Amino acid sequence: MTWLENTSLRDLDDSVIIEATCMRCLYTWLQSPVHLLIKVDHRDVHMDEVAKNLACPKRDCRHVGARLTLIKNEDTSGFVGGMP
Repeated sequence: MTWLENTSLRDLDDSVIIEATCMRCLYTWLQSPVHLLIKVDHRDVHMDEVAKNLACPKRDCRHVGARLTLIKNEDTSGFVGGMP
């Protein structure tokens, strides 16, 4: 089982952004989990179902099927140490 099958769309918090890439034209776009939850019929949809049914927003393509990547949008602190 992959992370797509184990992860539910409602498990993702607001700091995560979904990067989707069309399988046919390789167009890449960013999607919010909240916007995807509004579009789906039921709340228990898994990420593999989202990847199979997500349509490309490009006008000439409209292919159904995408590769998904999660991008964490959290603050990270830099290294504050050093050698004496």
